[in-house]
Amino acid sequence: MQNKITILGILLAIIFWMVDAFIYSLFSDQGITFLQSCFNPRGEEIWMRTFVVLLFLIFSAYTERLLAIIHNMTIELKKYHDRLEFTISELKMENTERRHAIKELEQLSVTDPLTEIYNRRKFNELLTSEVERSKRYKTGLSIIMCDIDHFKKINDTFGHDVGDNALKVFSTKITDNIREVDMFARWGGEEFMILMPNVNIENASSVAEKLRKIIETTEVKKANSFTASFGVTNLNEDDTTETFIKRVDEAMYKAKNSGRNKVEQI
Repeated sequence: MQNKITILGILLAIIFWMVDAFIYSLFSDQGITFLQSCFNPRGEEIWMRTFVVLLFLIFSAYTERLLAIIHNMTIELKKYHDRLEFTISELKMENTERRHAIKELEQLSVTDPLTEIYNRRKFNELLTSEVERSKRYKTGLSIIMCDIDHFKKINDTFGHDVGDNALKVFSTKITDNIREVDMFARWGGEEFMILMPNVNIENASSVAEKLRKIIETTEVKKANSFTASFGVTNLNEDDTTETFIKRVDEAMYKAKNSGRNKVEQI
């Protein structure tokens, strides 16, 4: 390979010498011929042409090494590019996983783990926001509080697994029979809240009655059927979130104290 490159360099040098002589002969004031320019150059041109030939010879001697260096540099650049792409891909994957983890943590922080509906903390946030919005725009806001009747008896008689299943079934039935804009949450234990924007107390009571009938006819494995009591109230102009909650709590306990499996409004 080295010999071939050297011979190629020599041939190129000779060709360059002849082309240079030809060009010189075309523009020379003395009008010397092409052959004279090739084989009998003027004295001042000899050193220049010799220098050019020397450059070609040096170039031919180091061409293979230069090509090898360039080839190795290309390989290294390709490896670096591949590593960079792999690193970027890993970072993107880690970033996606991190976003998913954050989203899951956020979801866990506002969700009741058993029923998979809003927890009390999230409900309080929504309640504060909806009360402010209702007062600002003069729109209706109703709230329903519901409690599974004799829930302790279900746990004591059939075990906590059956009790947990009853809570899940109850939550599913309620979720499937309210509007998407309604906010449903587990308030604590067997107590639940439904916040209903743009609804007056009469319509909220009608919804509560519909839900009461659905729960009454719902069966739970081993425990058979169970019932729930519902309290309903509407937001007043002078209400705070505390007085709003206190009043619906009173309505729910009124339903409890009057025989359970009822809807009471205040």
